[in-house]
Amino acid sequence: MMIRLLHQLTNVEWLSMTFSGLVAYFVISRLLKGEPSREPITDALFKSGLIVLAIWKLSPLVLQPTLLLDETLNLFSFLLSTGTDLGLYLGVAAGVWFITYKIRKDSIPAEKITEVLPFGLLSGFVVFFLLNRSVGTVTEMPWGIAVDQSSYRYHPLGLYQLIFGIASGLLMIWAKRRGKSVSFGSFLLYFSLFQMTLTFFQYTTPYFLGLSLQQLFFIVVAALSIIFNTYKKEGKDIT
Repeated sequence: MMIRLLHQLTNVEWLSMTFSGLVAYFVISRLLKGEPSREPITDALFKSGLIVLAIWKLSPLVLQPTLLLDETLNLFSFLLSTGTDLGLYLGVAAGVWFITYKIRKDSIPAEKITEVLPFGLLSGFVVFFLLNRSVGTVTEMPWGIAVDQSSYRYHPLGLYQLIFGIASGLLMIWAKRRGKSVSFGSFLLYFSLFQMTLTFFQYTTPYFLGLSLQQLFFIVVAALSIIFNTYKKEGKDIT
């Protein structure tokens, strides 16, 4: 019974998300060591992460209230279940809103957050895909992987994510050591475009205008990144 429980827990997505988020938190905290704004920044990011996790995890109950009447639903099965994609994106939006609110309310330097956030996000990103196996559509490429003794081979999406995460992290570290700033807007743009590309190797369900919910989300992120970069550039030009 205990072995079965441990096996189930290692496959619980929200536990992987939580652990990855904590890794990202400690990386950011380490990068901010000695900074006066370290405590308010880490506090805001930690609470933002809890908001994302809570909305994602509770989204099935919010989007399908009839689940509350399901007599087979219990606390253990609920903890082992995953949230919805829509819940995740709504959670991210709420988390971003909370950080923006804290920046204005507590006068937190936004440039410090945007400086360290890419490193934190990438570190959590790499850890998450080390803990989870993610595969996509069927492929005939030699690097395709088999799943559960299947005769088909699939795109190793987790491997693609790891390569992107590690390569991006190394490039950012190299740029930082050379005294060049890492633009948060550019990071988000390349990140969202890469994720958008990966969706073409996944099984997706059309949500709006033939695009999946995931594709729509990354299109919005890419557009906001371009707006952010344009706004920042115009601000520098005015200065």
